[in-house]
Amino acid sequence: MTRSALALWRGAPLSDVPLPDTEREPVVRRLEEARLQVLEWGYEADLHLGRHQGIAAELAALVAAHPLRETFVGQLMLALHRSGRQADALLAYDTARRTVRRELGVDPEPGLVELHRRILTLDPALTAPRTSTAPQASTTPLASAAPTAQRTPTPQPPTTPTPPLPEPPLPTPADLTDPPVATHPVPAPVPHQLPSSPADFTGREHELDRIVGELAAADRPDGATVLVHRVSGSGGMGKTTLMVRAAHQIRERFSDGQIFLDLGGMTAMPMPPESALGLLLRTLGVAPEEVPSGLQARSALFRSLIARRRMLILLDDAGDAAQIRPLLPGAAGSAVLVTSRRRLVSFPGVRIDLGALPDDAAHRLLASIVGEDRVAAQPSATAEVLRACGGMPLALRLAGSRLAARPAWSVQDLAHRLTSHGRVLRELYADDLHVRTALQMSYELLQESQERTGPARAFRLLGLMPGGAFGTAAAAALLDCDEMSVEDWLEALVDAHLLESPAPGRYQFHCLLRELARELAEETDTERERTRAVERLVEWCLRGADAATARVAPAGRRVPLEPAQRQPVSFTGYDEAYGWYERERETLVAAVSLAHETGLHAQSWKLAASLWAYLRLGGHHDDWLCTHTVGLAAARAAGDERAEAWMLNGLGNQVKQAGRPAEAITYFRRVLSLHEGRPGRDAELSAVLNNLGTCFTDLGDHEPALRHYRESLVWEPSSCATLNNMADALSHLDRHDEALDVLDRAEKIQRATCDRVSLAIGLRVRGDVLRGAGRPAEAVEAYRRALALQRLGGDQYSEAVSLTGLGDALADLGDRSEAETCWGKALHWMEHLGDEGRTVGLRRRLARA
Repeated sequence: MTRSALALWRGAPLSDVPLPDTEREPVVRRLEEARLQVLEWGYEADLHLGRHQGIAAELAALVAAHPLRETFVGQLMLALHRSGRQADALLAYDTARRTVRRELGVDPEPGLVELHRRILTLDPALTAPRTSTAPQASTTPLASAAPTAQRTPTPQPPTTPTPPLPEPPLPTPADLTDPPVATHPVPAPVPHQLPSSPADFTGREHELDRIVGELAAADRPDGATVLVHRVSGSGGMGKTTLMVRAAHQIRERFSDGQIFLDLGGMTAMPMPPESALGLLLRTLGVAPEEVPSGLQARSALFRSLIARRRMLILLDDAGDAAQIRPLLPGAAGSAVLVTSRRRLVSFPGVRIDLGALPDDAAHRLLASIVGEDRVAAQPSATAEVLRACGGMPLALRLAGSRLAARPAWSVQDLAHRLTSHGRVLRELYADDLHVRTALQMSYELLQESQERTGPARAFRLLGLMPGGAFGTAAAAALLDCDEMSVEDWLEALVDAHLLESPAPGRYQFHCLLRELARELAEETDTERERTRAVERLVEWCLRGADAATARVAPAGRRVPLEPAQRQPVSFTGYDEAYGWYERERETLVAAVSLAHETGLHAQSWKLAASLWAYLRLGGHHDDWLCTHTVGLAAARAAGDERAEAWMLNGLGNQVKQAGRPAEAITYFRRVLSLHEGRPGRDAELSAVLNNLGTCFTDLGDHEPALRHYRESLVWEPSSCATLNNMADALSHLDRHDEALDVLDRAEKIQRATCDRVSLAIGLRVRGDVLRGAGRPAEAVEAYRRALALQRLGGDQYSEAVSLTGLGDALADLGDRSEAETCWGKALHWMEHLGDEGRTVGLRRRLARA
């Protein structure tokens, strides 16, 4: 009857009737609704009559066209379930649930939820009724029974009148309770359920060999431990691909078959172990009505049935250990492979955490999809694509597939799309596969669980964290929470493969997960919340850098901070402060740019200024140049001339230390012009005049250098940096006794203030003075004392200068071999630090030797 009714449908309703749209559209909508209602009645009749075979594809098309029509969804679920496709039925529900929640903000209607529950528990009442006396379904699909305008066959009426079907209500699970018919279990065929393995499988050779090798050696006597080989990793890392490949390579050893079961661990409704066991038992030949109820009974029957078989079981997407433990065989003979986004550590067997592909494997995978000639033609663009994909196999496959499908695109075109700000996740898709969807599943589980709101919020906001690896303290500052709670959240994110932990207490994002976190923060958290998170992080960086500089360079100039910014951050000594700088350097340097981009201009330049002493000591010249360039832009954006002078002074020092003193003079004279004539600038004037003096010293013009040093001491008489430099100038003018007196004066101040850095420089200058005075043996002792302090502090540049002087003094004493060793070490550091002038001088010394 319904097929006869649908056969009367002719193309688009009223398409040949001249009516205004305002009059046509209401009528068309009513007719369309009537057609859909007839379709629902027809499929309900098919299901009641046991005609579930063959209608799943039609229903799937209707669900795709009408995703919010839940009657079609329930009919599709029931048809799939009765066809033995329970996993597909559950997936249909999960897809519908997500769609309804996304579009309407509510859960599916109770009948659909109940049907889902009954499929999960393999409710025998859902079994299809016997069809031996039922009429056969028409060969014309219901969904296509209405002919198109090009194909309009006339329907044939039935030969005998058929009473009309009463208008049925929308189907609910309670309506589908036909009594099960007793059947006898039929021996199941040997299952071969493994999905196909990609022909272009690339990389993971080491991991594949480990798994296959372990499986090949798994012939153990009865009663031996069943090994569970697990692969974990974030979405898109190729866990299932690797396990399927391994299973195919070893399947011949498991003559009783191979089972593949998707446990849906990362979906909102993971498959319960009881339901999974029901599917396994039916695969092993147990009739649905003979599957026992209860987890223990099903698990016992499963172990009994599999005990005499050699089977390979691949459990995909396991949620946790509790989900898979009841599914394990009780005796050796069979093998179990498991993939999961969580680390499952409580089982014996191989456990592999999959990370990004190495660069060479990533390149081979991309080339296998796109073509070697195409990627070789633009190596720089190819490198950009590989960086954007971060070694993630799914991302590489999707990027390669898009490029392969677009012959007019070059690799550079794809690289541009991937590297445009905020576009990478939007570009990594092909057909129904999306990198963002694969990655977001793990996050959604955190978000949906009330007790996991902490980790979910942490994941989003930590995407704002600049740089690479970060510590718990930095994360706690950004999240405005205590470190103990934050550490628990971070470890939860590591367990979910949403974060990596390269070292104890250190965490970092995969580049695509960082992008996901930032997108989710923009979608979920307000702009004010995001800005406050950045402010807290920058403030933590600034407080820490200021406190660390107080220990690393106690006599150095410190940035003026507001009292509220000086929170209790302290270090017990030089080593602890320097170690903190070493751990947090990447975050600190990146935070300068982050602060400027966020509009926190004052914090940006102050952080750059606070980092100066450490970056100079460690020889991090690129970071020094980067932070002060950004800091200068921030100072100018804030309209702060004093801050601008501070940044220019730092840039001048960087240029001078790079061996370009004449260029540095230009910077320092600009700084001097910003300070002159302004009250309260004594310290700044002293510092810039001292810096100008060092430039003239480096140029070999010692009289002007001495004049600048004396003028500097007028503004700040106890400046040890200026006193050390003044002694150096006096020595070059052969006024050695005066130079030693100045150094004695400086050393008293250095020891009183525990200024280890300045003291080390003073001892090095003392060595220069003593050597110039013809006292090389005393000079050697002074240089060695300087080196001992410099090595403790990690001051590579000053260490290289002292090694040069020590080599010269040893050469004066006739020890050429030891002198060449010192010069060689100094040359290594100067080349590394980029001081061209001193590098040339050291090469000349070694050439003469």
